[in-house]
Amino acid sequence: MTKIEINMDNVTSLEQLKPEMQIGDYDLVAEMIKAKSREAAKMRLRRGDKKALEALKTLIDKRKAILKDFQDDNSKQNSDDSN
Repeated sequence: MTKIEINMDNVTSLEQLKPEMQIGDYDLVAEMIKAKSREAAKMRLRRGDKKALEALKTLIDKRKAILKDFQDDNSKQNSDDSN
């Protein structure tokens, strides 16, 4: 039998992403990967499905970027208003 080696350095697991998840993330991942339901997406994530994990990571990364951009714009506006 051939042993398959997986380089775990680049693999993102559900456990690594869970602390950054928010309510509704399973629903959005289900839409992104065209899963039949929220539960189907959840199961795919638990099983380590690459496409599902990639969708969740993208969702989390995009949310962080959007929040950062908005907060940066807001802090700029506030500093401009105080001048």
